Amino acid sequence: GCADGDARAKAEAQLAEAARAGWIVLHRHRRDAALIHQVEFLPAGEAPLFAALEMRAPAQLREEWSALFRGVSTCPVKEHWRVPWRDWCLSLADDTAQGRISEPFRWEDVSDGVELIQVLSGVLRWQSDSLIRFASCLMCHGSKRLELLAPRLETALAQITGGSAGTLESHGILRIPRTVLVHGPLRLEFPDGTLDLGLLRAPAWISEADILRATAVHTSAPRCLSVENETTFQELAKQQSGTLLLQTSYPSSAVLALYSRLPAEQECWHFGDSDPWGFDILRDLRQRTGRSIRPLHMHYRRSGYDVPLSKEESRLLAKLLEDTALADVHPALNAICEAGNKGWFEQETLGFPQPEWPFYGPSENAKDSDVRTVGAAGASRGG
Repeated sequence: GCADGDARAKAEAQLAEAARAGWIVLHRHRRDAALIHQVEFLPAGEAPLFAALEMRAPAQLREEWSALFRGVSTCPVKEHWRVPWRDWCLSLADDTAQGRISEPFRWEDVSDGVELIQVLSGVLRWQSDSLIRFASCLMCHGSKRLELLAPRLETALAQITGGSAGTLESHGILRIPRTVLVHGPLRLEFPDGTLDLGLLRAPAWISEADILRATAVHTSAPRCLSVENETTFQELAKQQSGTLLLQTSYPSSAVLALYSRLPAEQECWHFGDSDPWGFDILRDLRQRTGRSIRPLHMHYRRSGYDVPLSKEESRLLAKLLEDTALADVHPALNAICEAGNKGWFEQETLGFPQPEWPFYGPSENAKDSDVRTVGAAGASRGG
């Protein structure tokens, strides 16, 4: 940036001085020696040159990184991860000795790498299911630091575990508890007694651990309905309809555990928002539960408040339309695509539910105009 004047003259003088010291070689124009075409950096001049620039020399960084990874290769982690951890650390030590480094590490900031390594080893020896802010206080001396580091930590965990345990949740550090919100006829039998949730008027949280330790799980419900939004779930629970309700977006391990304990012949439905994300949740539920889950009231509804599709939603919509496992909802997806907007996509716009299945006046195949009328009526009753 030193284009002219004193700054230019000073810069050229400093370059000439560095060349005389043997740090660099100046390649000048063969007809005009005042013109410098290239500056060649010499390995022998690395240390003094970077010291003059008040920067850490690459050789120093290579040495520090390599020593760091070799030193932590024997850090205590759970026995299951000792060999993968050691191999990963030693591989990084070899790479950094050659000047190669990759995410999640930042070449110029070794101290940042030290923190990341310390937290990683803490994650790999974590012993119980705990919420992320509790774990953060113990490992990072602050309740929010672990959440900030999470994307980089999970990049490293995926490398260490070969993708088999690449999330904090897979090591017992949870963003939300491993529980599922349920309502309706559900009975869990335990060696020391029976828990009958059908006796409750309000929804209840059940832990994954209790679902899995139950000796038997029974339901008299004619169907199981998963509901994406808790607001709508709570309104449906008020109806005391006899349907087994569970609240979920993308399913947690607790949701999947409950599905796994329900009878194989259980009729299953999902009621979600009718935007691309809502249909992607349906796709995920089907894929991860292995069940034939049918959509309820999930079709395109026109409105005067149409929300345009974002670029990400358009890409997701195209992906969903390519999925043959979603052929039954392709008409709804095509309607969104043709309209170019999400329409009246939120569950809540259907208004107040009724006690009888399927809870709203029009069937799931109702015309858009009918659904709009119900939504408007519900909104007016809600005041």
